[in-house]
Amino acid sequence: MQDNEFDFLKNLNDAQKKACLEEKNVLLRACPGSGKTRTLTYKLAYLTIKNLKSYKKNIAITYTNRAAEEIKSRVSQLNIDTDKIWTGTIHQFCLEYIIRPYSMYSNLIKKGYDIIDEYTQKKYIKETCEKLQIPFNNNENMLENEKVYCEYKKLLKDRKQIDFIMILEISYNILKEKDFVAKNIANIIGSILVDEYQDTNLLQYQILERIYSKNKKINLFFVGDINQAIYGELGGIAKSKIELEKMYNTKFTELELSGCYRSTQNIINYYKNFQIEETDIESCCNLKNEDSVLYYNKNINKIDLANVISNIIRNEINSGINEEDICVIAPQWWQLFDIGNKLKILLPDIKFDSPEISPIKYDPLNIYYLIARLLFTEKGKSTVIRKSNAKEIVNILKSEYKIELPKFVDIYFILKVINSSKKYNEDGILTLQECIKNLFEKCHINFKQEEKLEQKLSEFLENTNDRISRYKLSITLESIEKSFKIKRGVVINTFHGVKGEEYKVVIAAGLLNGYIPNWHIIINKPLVRNIETKKLLYVICSRAKQKLYLFSEQGRTTQKGIELTPTNELNI
Repeated sequence: MQDNEFDFLKNLNDAQKKACLEEKNVLLRACPGSGKTRTLTYKLAYLTIKNLKSYKKNIAITYTNRAAEEIKSRVSQLNIDTDKIWTGTIHQFCLEYIIRPYSMYSNLIKKGYDIIDEYTQKKYIKETCEKLQIPFNNNENMLENEKVYCEYKKLLKDRKQIDFIMILEISYNILKEKDFVAKNIANIIGSILVDEYQDTNLLQYQILERIYSKNKKINLFFVGDINQAIYGELGGIAKSKIELEKMYNTKFTELELSGCYRSTQNIINYYKNFQIEETDIESCCNLKNEDSVLYYNKNINKIDLANVISNIIRNEINSGINEEDICVIAPQWWQLFDIGNKLKILLPDIKFDSPEISPIKYDPLNIYYLIARLLFTEKGKSTVIRKSNAKEIVNILKSEYKIELPKFVDIYFILKVINSSKKYNEDGILTLQECIKNLFEKCHINFKQEEKLEQKLSEFLENTNDRISRYKLSITLESIEKSFKIKRGVVINTFHGVKGEEYKVVIAAGLLNGYIPNWHIIINKPLVRNIETKKLLYVICSRAKQKLYLFSEQGRTTQKGIELTPTNELNI
């Protein structure tokens, strides 16, 4: 192996390079803007080249699908053979490596299974609450009620369905009860890299531990920032070095990325006020000593909010800031839809990458969403992603629905059939239904005999029609195809949605008690209220490179008409 094979590591700073070259297991602490994703990507590339003759996979576990796609894209730009690299969420990992190949070892799923989405889950929980005569509250996690949880689980079992949590539970039980399964998986893995480890829950840690325990030669690489642990409500745990060493029965080398290549020092000094674990952060970017904007307004009324934000956007663009370098964020999607629609009217000449409610809800584990994505996205582009989607369709049919497909049905056949689908009267939903029907016929699938597949389509269409009715959405081919296109412009997203991203200008609204922190924390977890609020403010403010505009607007009220007050921890 020649030294120049690792020339790409010259693009890293000393701390990043040290993390990549470290042979031992690593716990990497990384502050905002320190190059966390960059380092993880280069670590994947380094391990792949270093072990070029090995058949083993290098696994990167990400918190979101978007992060997985970003890492795939970055690795491919380094001209690295990606055949030995796998990236995805923990749920996708469990499906790919545990549930699909070893479902026969779980009585619950050995005859097939169907993964329900959030829409179906909410419908089932409502149904369960009605049966138990327990009032349903949309703002609470009703599954924390033991009676509701038990009855809900029974309902899923009777219908041979599983939810996202059960993907993890079933995977862990298979690994625990069938020792050879954990050994088989461990023997084909060279390394496991965990991005945003601070948001990993106990069951996820345990699944990875069961695999690692069968092959201690696997290289572990956990990277994240305890100050950005904003998914505590979902069970996220930022384990310490000692806790990881105890759980995995191995040693970890603790390293740190402390330099920030994103923000001015003034922005950094402000968001450091929200740190839970104090870390010194020094700006290393070109903007280091540039003038910053730290603006906080708690006197504006919600009626005037869009006008004020539109003026900020207009002024920043006139000063030379690109549209893509501006981000508008709020706690909840319904607020963003309102703000986004108003901004589009006020700024008709400016492009927006804003949330548009599509009739077809994003759900990469749903076979009908995947078919829709292939149908409504442009053919001949993003071929890697299109092939991945087609492969997933084949896997779902074989694994989840236990359908024996003819030998000629592969990813290229799926793509060929969908690409050649006809258009029907410019009706997008009708076109999709005909495409599904045609695809199954060409795959020799007798749809009427596949009860689960038919039920899944019924639920999918019910969800789609509900969204169309509720939000008065267009179902023309043009409008649906538009909803699947990659957007460019001023970004509009949620506080959680922009985690990991960066913008020169960040405009954050809805900084109110009841939103941040949310009512569930205020009422049920008062002891951690301050901590959870600070962590979310830390994430929000650390997205900004140079300018940060914060709003705790007046006029927002509870359902009982009580006005919300500004988030306590804010102070500029």
